[in-house]
Amino acid sequence: MRNAWQLIPGDGADDWVVVRFQPLVAQNVGEVLWHKTQQLEFQADGTLLFKVRVSGLGEIMWWILGYGDQAEVIGPAELRERVAGHAQRLLARYQGEKVNELI
Repeated sequence: MRNAWQLIPGDGADDWVVVRFQPLVAQNVGEVLWHKTQQLEFQADGTLLFKVRVSGLGEIMWWILGYGDQAEVIGPAELRERVAGHAQRLLARYQGEKVNELI
């Protein structure tokens, strides 16, 4: 499993992932051992820098997205761009015309 986030390692070299969690969730995130490589740095402003070395970015991306606006990917750039693209597509979907047939 190398350094897979959960079960499925990605191809290529492992990546250091850095996520800044906002104070609302920082303490909760910091209380759990999510991965054997994780490093935690609580900041004076109450945020948490969460660092982890993983094999593949797909699985951890979905975990990060679960925290919504309380998480920001600092690096790597590829993961930041993937999360931003997902957020842009989500916003576009909700800014579109309302679907009334299910309401």
